[in-house]
Amino acid sequence: MMTELSSYYKNIKRAVRRNLILYFAAIIALMALISVLLGPPFSRKVTTAGFTYRVDGWFWEKTWLMYLIILVSGLASIVAGGAAGVKNVKELRNILYMDCDAERLLCIADEGTRYVPYDVYRNQKQARKVAGRQRRYFEQLYVEALLACGQVGVADLYMKNGWKSKRNTLIYRQLSLNIQAHYAYQEQDAVRYRSIMEQGGRLLKRSTALWARLDWMEGRREQAVERLKTTQPRVPYEQMMFYGMLSDYLDELGQPEEARKYADYVIEHGGTLALRSMVLKKRQTKTAESQSE
Repeated sequence: MMTELSSYYKNIKRAVRRNLILYFAAIIALMALISVLLGPPFSRKVTTAGFTYRVDGWFWEKTWLMYLIILVSGLASIVAGGAAGVKNVKELRNILYMDCDAERLLCIADEGTRYVPYDVYRNQKQARKVAGRQRRYFEQLYVEALLACGQVGVADLYMKNGWKSKRNTLIYRQLSLNIQAHYAYQEQDAVRYRSIMEQGGRLLKRSTALWARLDWMEGRREQAVERLKTTQPRVPYEQMMFYGMLSDYLDELGQPEEARKYADYVIEHGGTLALRSMVLKKRQTKTAESQSE
């Protein structure tokens, strides 16, 4: 865990340095380009027909150009920094999304909510400041990992009592609604579930799994199965969700052989997901029942 977290903050530190280099390099490059078009930027002496006089460069005559250069360079640096930050968080999220290792991400994210990178930053005040800015990402990953581990109640308690980042954000609202949707599905409360979906933002409304669950609860069972079969999963984690649901739904629809194929895939590739444990437990229970008959 410490290795992943230390690498995470080292990447942030390197990204800041790269952004500063990019910022100044962009300023120099843009100044050089404009100088090719308008001449030297600074004042210079010019001698013509024996007369020497001073000529102002574009830096003084067109001051607005310098402001524009600084603005464009700053924006380029901000965009590059944002992309680096997204990539850094994505590498951690892929532990769940690509490797289906919910337990490992849970351990890393849990530690990440408290970790301060004193090993990366010599200035302790700066280390605490950087950690404070990154906490919201680790809290999000922590809740997502809890849900993937089947710990819905723990995730709910953390959102209500443990969450330290700002709560008036889209991600906090999305996570809270996702947890409430889990409860509604467990209770098979279709009315409440639909209400939650209608309140959800773009991320919830784009979720195939959530809509398939609503289809199933409202009696559109064939449509739920078709939705899961025809939608291309974006990541292995989503594929495990689809296949786990299909194994349950097809079994209830009286198609045990096809259901078994999806269950086999989840058992083989589901990593440490709670979904895999549930599918495996169901398989073991059925095997025990058939042997006792």
